[in-house]
Amino acid sequence: VDVNGDFALESSGVAFTLKGTPVSLAGLTFTPASEWTDFGPSGMRKASYAFNGIEGETDSATVTVFYFGAGGGGTIQANLARWVGQMSPAEGADSSSFVQKGEMIADGMKTHLIKVNGSYNAGGMMSGASVEKENYTMIGAVLEAPEGNIFFKLTGPTKTANAMGEAMIAMLKAVKKI
Repeated sequence: VDVNGDFALESSGVAFTLKGTPVSLAGLTFTPASEWTDFGPSGMRKASYAFNGIEGETDSATVTVFYFGAGGGGTIQANLARWVGQMSPAEGADSSSFVQKGEMIADGMKTHLIKVNGSYNAGGMMSGASVEKENYTMIGAVLEAPEGNIFFKLTGPTKTANAMGEAMIAMLKAVKKI
């Protein structure tokens, strides 16, 4: 993945095509992978996708897309920090490599990226009790769109999340201003 910083994805060997239903939001358009299940918008979510588990992983990975209008949703750094806070390093893991960060530019728009491997503390807040899911990966992206930041959050079991992450990065590289 052509990203500045220490952000890196392992190649999954899974092929994706960016031929899903295009989404226009905040002055840009993005097209998701057609291999993803598209759940459409719901509440605060402007788009929501899932990709079934691979290589024996039974949980699917999900991408949720949030947009709160110009200036809405908090700062880029506050969102990235909150997402990192939802993860815990695996037992005995090197905490210095717990969070990988990067940036990329597509059609003149900057995207801030994080990748975190470990245990995901799913749920909590409005969705009830938190459930710890081990061997998970979170990939977060905040895209500085013409009409305000768009927040992309991917979570899932590590192999499945890495595969979906490859497609998400390709999708973000292909965004276009409208």
